Amino acid sequence: MTLRTFQTAPQWLSERSISAQWTSLSESSELERKSSICIRVKQICTDPTTSSLHEVARLMERLHGLINEIQRQHSPELRSFAVNEVNLTGYTDEHNMLQAMITLKKRQGVEIGSDQITGLTLAFFIGNSTLSTDSCHEYKWCPASNRIGVTSCGVMQIMKATS
Repeated sequence: MTLRTFQTAPQWLSERSISAQWTSLSESSELERKSSICIRVKQICTDPTTSSLHEVARLMERLHGLINEIQRQHSPELRSFAVNEVNLTGYTDEHNMLQAMITLKKRQGVEIGSDQITGLTLAFFIGNSTLSTDSCHEYKWCPASNRIGVTSCGVMQIMKATS
């Protein structure tokens, strides 16, 4: 949204810049406290196909679908995650590398451990290499490029709720 605003702004405004220093996403944020699991991800190598930040809707759609597909594999009896129960918060740092936090909201009527299995499985397929012939290859997902089958990101931290 900000990018679109500045692209259509008059020249005198679009040329203005503000110096800023990015810091990592805050620890123990409210979003994190209300989640069953929180996965912190960082892009660790450049990827020419990195999605631009204005494609967040497609990124969230892919993430939501992937999480529901992972859950169907281990707990098909559970209801699917609603759109507001999956969150990705992030930014690109001064080196144009993604830093993000993926959270799964604690869900009423669902055992927290089941959602944590889904989150841990997602984290495994973001941060690990697989061969294109492996059966798990189809789930490997890159938050930076929003592609299935490859990743340029690594999982930096996984935090799970205890109650």
